[in-house]
Amino acid sequence: MLAHSVMGGAALAGALFGAVNETVVEGQGAHAALPAPEGRMRRVVTGHNAAGKSYIVSDEMADLANLWTTKPDQPLGLSPAGEPRQLSHATGETRFFLTAIQPSKDPRPSLENRVGFHRTPGIAYCFMLTGEIVLLVDTQEVRVRAGDLVVERNTMHSWRNEGTVPVAMLITVVNASA
Repeated sequence: MLAHSVMGGAALAGALFGAVNETVVEGQGAHAALPAPEGRMRRVVTGHNAAGKSYIVSDEMADLANLWTTKPDQPLGLSPAGEPRQLSHATGETRFFLTAIQPSKDPRPSLENRVGFHRTPGIAYCFMLTGEIVLLVDTQEVRVRAGDLVVERNTMHSWRNEGTVPVAMLITVVNASA
């Protein structure tokens, strides 16, 4: 079973990052190694406009080797021009988890009803593993798919799964405070 898990992980990594150059040899104690990531990935970044409402700051392709950067005095990363500063430092608390967003039921989350809206207490890196889902922020919504990354920067947001199966995400949250 372990061999199947390793091969499955290598297959997933190969699908995400290109072909894996090393092969796992069953029974010989070899370890799978991922190649250095090359290429680009879709990155959707949230932020706050001058009125303090959440919006999509950017939706673009980013280099895999540099998807997002933060600094001690910029716990949410480089802020777009005009964004009010809300958090000043990371707290040191982190959370890393896998979640599945179930298909949305009526009333489905919308910008009008704000069902499920919440604020992440810092920055969250949300990597979409399967399916597609709609990210809602105060002012707009955007559809993200497997292989996309959402950098959620302390903004009000919700998720709407319009499909019939759960959507899996791998999420890392780094808490921050004022």
